[in-house]
Amino acid sequence: MIARACSGGPRTRGLGAMIAGTLMGLSMTAGCSEGHFEPEGSGGSEPQGSAGQGPQGSAGQGPQGSAGQGPQGSGGADPGPGSSLAAGGSSPPVAPGSGEPPPSYSPDDGETPAPNDPPPTIGSLRGVRVPEPANLSHYVKDREKAVALGKALFWDMQAGSDGVACATCHFHAGADHRKRNQLSPGLIHVDPERRERFDSLASGSRGGPNFALQASDWPLFRLADPDDRESDVLFQTDDVVSSQGVFHARFNAVVRGDAKDDCTLLPDIFQVQGLNVRRVEPRHTPTVINAAFNYRNFWDGRANNHFNGVNPFGRRDPDAAVHALRDGVLVREEVDLDNASLASQAVGPPLSPFEMSCEGRTFPDIGRKLLKLRPLAGQGVDPTDSVLGALRHPSGKGLAPSYRELIEGAFTDAYWCPDQRVDDRPLVEANFSLFWGIAIQLYEATLVSDDTRFDRFADGDSAALSDKERAGLAIFEGKGKCINCHRGPELTGAATHLQDEAEEGGLIERMRMGDGRPALYDSGFYNIGVRPTEEDVGVGGLDPFGNPLSFTRQGERLAAGEDVPDPFRIDPASFEVHPGAPIDRRERDAVDGAFKVPTLRNVGLTGPYFHNGSALTLAQVVEFYNRGGNRRDREDGDTTGFGPNRTNLDPDIQPLGLTDGEKEALVAFLEALTDERVRFEQAPFDHPQLFVADGHFWNEWTAVDDGTGRAREKVKEISAVGAEGRRAKNLPGLEPFNPL
Repeated sequence: MIARACSGGPRTRGLGAMIAGTLMGLSMTAGCSEGHFEPEGSGGSEPQGSAGQGPQGSAGQGPQGSAGQGPQGSGGADPGPGSSLAAGGSSPPVAPGSGEPPPSYSPDDGETPAPNDPPPTIGSLRGVRVPEPANLSHYVKDREKAVALGKALFWDMQAGSDGVACATCHFHAGADHRKRNQLSPGLIHVDPERRERFDSLASGSRGGPNFALQASDWPLFRLADPDDRESDVLFQTDDVVSSQGVFHARFNAVVRGDAKDDCTLLPDIFQVQGLNVRRVEPRHTPTVINAAFNYRNFWDGRANNHFNGVNPFGRRDPDAAVHALRDGVLVREEVDLDNASLASQAVGPPLSPFEMSCEGRTFPDIGRKLLKLRPLAGQGVDPTDSVLGALRHPSGKGLAPSYRELIEGAFTDAYWCPDQRVDDRPLVEANFSLFWGIAIQLYEATLVSDDTRFDRFADGDSAALSDKERAGLAIFEGKGKCINCHRGPELTGAATHLQDEAEEGGLIERMRMGDGRPALYDSGFYNIGVRPTEEDVGVGGLDPFGNPLSFTRQGERLAAGEDVPDPFRIDPASFEVHPGAPIDRRERDAVDGAFKVPTLRNVGLTGPYFHNGSALTLAQVVEFYNRGGNRRDREDGDTTGFGPNRTNLDPDIQPLGLTDGEKEALVAFLEALTDERVRFEQAPFDHPQLFVADGHFWNEWTAVDDGTGRAREKVKEISAVGAEGRRAKNLPGLEPFNPL
């Protein structure tokens, strides 16, 4: 029964205290370096003490590199609204360095040794706590119901403007497994001439919209000798293998009782013979599994650690607020949930004109539509679904309770009172972004993969790994240098389990880069030289409010006496190079072209790899690292350089000298990081039925009009699976990405 009035709680101010900056899962060791360089110079100007704390805000997914970089955040690769990318895929604003010459570095006097930190480690994820907002109970009154709401919203195809759900890009081990119409041009390229130009592929195929990828199209950067970085380049492209989302269209209105919005089709570069095909996002899609451990999400980290209830940018948006009933009065209220980058991420894709939305749609529009529709109405729900089975509609399609009932059961009354309106909207519609973000975060927080054979080995079962896999683990921790970025139980330096230590100053580091010279950088974000930096500046970009996405560049602004939106403490004593020397506003940084380190858990199922999907197999990933990456030398540095920096290269990206046997052993270890519950979609990885667009009829040369100016779609069914997983339905386990 729906209550008709609410008294509301006490009148409150914006919630959430300012917290010290933290970096998940990163100890005080410096980023990806091993700490074996001898210091050569001062890290800046004369010591002035620690650069202070920012006044407000919080940290705002996926990398260019790191073994197995699958998509990183989640919610898709698209920049969309909630991104530094302008609508339609234009370039993000770029903030190369400080715009001033870097300080000179005097010879080291030998009296500033790096901190003697323990070496990085990895271990079992079992028992590692998922970070959670401190004031979650202020909003959520029933966690179980909130998880059910989040799972329904995540998988519901009615949420998108034209049949796209969050799960559309995350249905296979939390990532995307489609092969047709998955290519995007260099939409984020600094050079406008490159942004809308598709390239042919190494196989000689045309590529472009609606092309069906084949194994012979990889790798996207091809050398005459895959083990020799200096060998001749046979092929390269700035095109990206990503995920198809929506047709390009302008939002007009919600159609009452209809799952699809009223939208007007717009011209687009994603077309075949003048017929629009679905748009493809500019970065590869990361897995959502274990994304709950990330301090920031999306490849460029723009999904803020603090959720503001409205969009991905946390305290960076000064106007973000929801409405709540306090002492009988409806008031605007700021939301400030820490440890909530998943919520920040979740509210990005639904309004993205690449991922889920026609241009111009708002979250209240989504609420208006879904509140009139039965949850998951056209999708089967298995009666044994671990979360939704008990809520299943008698028809077997969708859920029995409405979205309104799920919201009212999960969230405190002050945010949905039925007798309250904001302008012309019911309160429950006006606050729909709040419900969406928190509910999906709580659902995704259940998607923890911690039962791999490696976890069992780390917990003491010596027989859990084969001799070959143990040899691969030794290479991972030693000669391969993988552990320097893929550290901790989460197997990513961008995670949170060492949060207390990170709060002591772990968001920014100073280390020696690939050229041996010091630079500041964002911990857990590295430029490993997958592609030239000008193609995608990553965490070097800006948010829509003109703030750097990078903590490092905010730290430089603090050093110059400026305000920044994200509050964090900088502890120069923790720096690997020149410990104790404060940040100088002119100091060199290495953030352009840097991307978040992805987890390697279940990496065998989440290909293709890297932020641009440029490697098909784990063997190709290992080849990349073994040769020292893809960078090419330039007269003024190398292709990782940008702006005043000749190079931004991570120091560990150097030739490794692995033998064929060592490479095979390393791949074997990476494959042992697969959780069989993920492979067979057992709880909590079970799910409702889903239908996904899998390209269009017929191919990259010819398309068929569906009568609306859109190309007719091929549709792929993803069967509903219950708690016992795929075996209970005689379905095979999930396979690695392998387009034949």
